[in-house]
Amino acid sequence: MIDYGESPDNQMRLEMPEIKGYELVKEVRLWAARHYAEFSWYKHFAKEQGENASPNFCLQAMRNRFKVSIPNAYAPALARIAMEEDSNIHFRLAKSMTDGYCKVKL
Repeated sequence: MIDYGESPDNQMRLEMPEIKGYELVKEVRLWAARHYAEFSWYKHFAKEQGENASPNFCLQAMRNRFKVSIPNAYAPALARIAMEEDSNIHFRLAKSMTDGYCKVKL
């Protein structure tokens, strides 16, 4: 079981994947691909926030700007995917079930 209050780890999953985390990242990657303009704006907005960017705040801002429907549960995975795609993006992150399914150093 993951203690979600701890800092994220920097290791890829070596044991059997936590199916929920793996599936969630897969689902969010698909959402990001289908909503390219929104996700591009999200990454730009996160960069503007600096090192204290909050995944939830950026998600809410994207919802407000584009009137898109996206579950709150996507926030941790969306942040990790954004950081994976652009090394200049930094979020305040806690441990998540999505850790280990993105190629980003946390």
